[in-house]
Amino acid sequence: MKRFISIALLTLLAAGASTIFVMRIHKHQTYPWQVQNAGSRMLDRVPARVKIVPTKFPTNAPGYHESNNKMLGLGQSINTLLGAAYQVSRYRIFFSTTPPAGNYDFIANLPDGNSEALQREIEKQFNLTARKETRETDVLVLTRKYRNAPGLKPNPTKSADSNNEYGAGYWRGSNLSSGNIAGRLEKFFKIPVINRTDLAGRFNVDLKWDEQVAGQNPDAFKQALLDQLGLELAPGRESIEMLVVEKTK
Repeated sequence: MKRFISIALLTLLAAGASTIFVMRIHKHQTYPWQVQNAGSRMLDRVPARVKIVPTKFPTNAPGYHESNNKMLGLGQSINTLLGAAYQVSRYRIFFSTTPPAGNYDFIANLPDGNSEALQREIEKQFNLTARKETRETDVLVLTRKYRNAPGLKPNPTKSADSNNEYGAGYWRGSNLSSGNIAGRLEKFFKIPVINRTDLAGRFNVDLKWDEQVAGQNPDAFKQALLDQLGLELAPGRESIEMLVVEKTK
């Protein structure tokens, strides 16, 4: 009898260990789209799904990609996730509750309805919902101070495609609208930028400033904007549309 009980216990322990092992594998499961060199083409290469998981890139985030209303983010913050789901700038989000910690990998590559599907997944996993609301907040106001700036040239092409290349101390862009320029500045300064320029059409940007580490010399960047593009950024406080995030009731 004792021998039978011992065998039964060992069997149960082995089964329990196997269960724990399987659970651990599931917890740390990775997906084909969670790769360092993933780009927008990955969205059409993997099966259609909507998924949000803790990132496998804690130190070197590969980035965010979007194509044909499909979205892929790797190593991204909750702000980027919400921005993708609600199609707003990540710097125009206000939390009325404590935001989830950590970064995430996510994909939404259904044939259509990805924004809504990602919103539902956020609500399911984080118990968060959001609405757009006009709120007063700190902003930067972009205006044009003078014309014929050397680093801002009209682009004569009719294409709607734009390109940006930037790093420490440089920014080169082609076929940019004034909205594209304001959006890029919003990402750089991490604050809403209000476009009050009178720029019409599309432009090429060629900008250089004194900086050794990207994002570490914003004052030099602002001065280069004025000297080379003829554009000025001034701090202000205005009522703008924000995404207000709160706990699901």
